[in-house]
Amino acid sequence: MRILIFAPHADIWVHSFPEAVVADALRASGDEVLYVTCDRALSSFCIAMAARGLTPATPKRKRAAVCRACTAKRTLLRRGFRFEGYDFDSALGDTDDMEIDACLAELDSRAVGDFSIDGVAVGRATLYEYLIQHKQTDLEITAEAWPEVRARLANTLRSLAAARRILERERPDRVITYNSLYSVNAMWRAAAGKLGIPSYFLHAGSNLRHRLETMIVARDSPLAWSRDLIDAWPVHRDQPATAVELAAVGDHFESLFAGRSVFAYSAAAAQQPATVRERFGLAPDQKLCLATMSSYDEYVAAAAIGEMPAVGSALFPTQIDWIRTLAVWFASRPDLMLLIRVHPREFPNKREGTKSQHAAMLERALSELPANVKVNWPSDQLSIYDVAEHAAVVLNAWSSAGKEMALLGIPVVAYCPELLLYPADLHHVGTTREAYFSAIEVALAEGWSFERARLAFRWWVIELVRSVANISDGYSFDEVAPRTPLARLRRLPVVREALDLVQRTRALADGPRIAAAVHTGAQTLLPAPEHSTADALRIEQAAVREQLTRIGQMLYARSDTAIQVGTLRARLARLDI
Repeated sequence: MRILIFAPHADIWVHSFPEAVVADALRASGDEVLYVTCDRALSSFCIAMAARGLTPATPKRKRAAVCRACTAKRTLLRRGFRFEGYDFDSALGDTDDMEIDACLAELDSRAVGDFSIDGVAVGRATLYEYLIQHKQTDLEITAEAWPEVRARLANTLRSLAAARRILERERPDRVITYNSLYSVNAMWRAAAGKLGIPSYFLHAGSNLRHRLETMIVARDSPLAWSRDLIDAWPVHRDQPATAVELAAVGDHFESLFAGRSVFAYSAAAAQQPATVRERFGLAPDQKLCLATMSSYDEYVAAAAIGEMPAVGSALFPTQIDWIRTLAVWFASRPDLMLLIRVHPREFPNKREGTKSQHAAMLERALSELPANVKVNWPSDQLSIYDVAEHAAVVLNAWSSAGKEMALLGIPVVAYCPELLLYPADLHHVGTTREAYFSAIEVALAEGWSFERARLAFRWWVIELVRSVANISDGYSFDEVAPRTPLARLRRLPVVREALDLVQRTRALADGPRIAAAVHTGAQTLLPAPEHSTADALRIEQAAVREQLTRIGQMLYARSDTAIQVGTLRARLARLDI
């Protein structure tokens, strides 16, 4: 097979080197690999610059320094792996830039969202990254924002022009990019689609402990991958997980609870000296219901590019509608307390320094609430897992917190299953007002469940283990900061890259599995389910119990308070199955 790898962001070594490892594995399977890179064509601003904390307004000399570093790493990868290929900008000429400039000169900033070329939604693809970076919840581009958007749009157009020209000329059987949601990468996916060429994306796995040792290889986009796994769930949900697979899920949660990863927004668990009940004034006879909100701009950006439904829910069109309706219902239920947890991403955090547009709306909407409705703001620095210790029920919008709470055995109620990036049957679901509040009552009566935890563990195994490739024999990188002088030395630029090239395996063990999926046009790497046996179910039950016990020990290792009856901590300390 002839496979084209579009790899313009070599400076992000934790992405570009594993990408090259996968490309090399495909070549080892007998494929012809064409490695297409960048030589300063995106110098106005690119993802590699954003990864270093730069913006389009950063002085040109600093952006140029990233281009130099990126070009050097591109050359290192091409020579180290002996890839055949060229830079995508070699397919462009002066007339292309003149046409792009003329096109942008005529474009009204207010019309960016509607801007397309031959059916390719160039404007919306460009806005995807901008909306997320600026946490914007609408598609309106102000005059002040236009220069930045214009620079991004010029790169997207440049990438599309090159993609169309190169794909017409090379006619590959497959196109592969790293994260096809990046606008310049999305253009290659779009151009390939116009020619009927299947496209694949690569992305580091979701397991925070083993993130860079695993690789998602799937069709189309990361969001499409999640939906493909959900579609496959009905034939996999009854397959027991193995002890090794379940331990890998436990590893992920151990890293999640530590709260150090930039991909974990919640504060570290069990850090608060006061209990949640005391902090929010929860009466002894009140049950706590936790409402977990989602970051709104990510949904808006995904909906803008057609990767999520344009309308989230007919029942609650916005999360504020949902919260207001909940507040009215809970006001009539003094036996309950509702704690609204605003998503930490809405405010500046360890990963982003921007406050979202939605945050200001929430501050106004949540200013006056009934006495038994409280708000957990990100500034409280309270871990969601500390709150979960006391939660009788979790009411979830579409946050990933829902699948985490289900794994802990806590009943969860959802109102918009179409927005969940995991199976809705891990939860109680109500899509009408009557069904929704009835589901809350059922969940309150049902309480904690081992079987719910077991089912959620099976989903996490699919997401973190079975649907990803293990590339640890080709690349291994611990994202925890090095502690010794030698370890710090090994992390230095040039040293680290040279070591990776020298130490990599020449035959990736999971290479044939990756190649088979790409060759056959498979949607994901998820294998067919195996036949279930009574022994496998018994082994799984013991292993789930072991991992839940492990999770309990991790969550409450630092807590010196007495275990309270009826809490999650009490459940995990004495598993009633």
